Amino acid sequence: MTVYGILLAGLVLATGLTAGVFLAFSDFIMRGLSQAAPGAGAAGMIGLNRTVLRSVFLTSFFLIIPFAAGLAWWAPDAAPTAVRWLIGLGVGVYAVLVFGVTLVANVPMNKALEASGGAEDVWQRYQRVWTAWNHIRTLGTTLSFAVFLTALTMLT
Repeated sequence: MTVYGILLAGLVLATGLTAGVFLAFSDFIMRGLSQAAPGAGAAGMIGLNRTVLRSVFLTSFFLIIPFAAGLAWWAPDAAPTAVRWLIGLGVGVYAVLVFGVTLVANVPMNKALEASGGAEDVWQRYQRVWTAWNHIRTLGTTLSFAVFLTALTMLT
């Protein structure tokens, strides 16, 4: 495998792992937090939101866009043109459905939850609405993963 193929495989792996984190929240973490004692679920989520700011996950989350854009731009001449287009498509989907949704929906909700001190009325709405937006992020990372994986298979 070429250096380019190895880098693209790394992008596929990072995107797949990111999709897995979002899936975990959509599938069971939020449901588990909702079953905690009153106040405990909100406090747990506030703690998770603080912790993610210093995590490997956040590094991967932020680097996927510039890394993928770089791979689309840097595709070797021997690579099929479709590889560039697929990586471009994957980074576009990720930018809108994952990064964009995070910035306009999930992060503001995280800040509002923390500002409320985990108030029960805020927490009740937060769980429902935040999780719905997270489903979109899960879909976006999964689609990006599939598109990046398709590009990788075209190199072999």
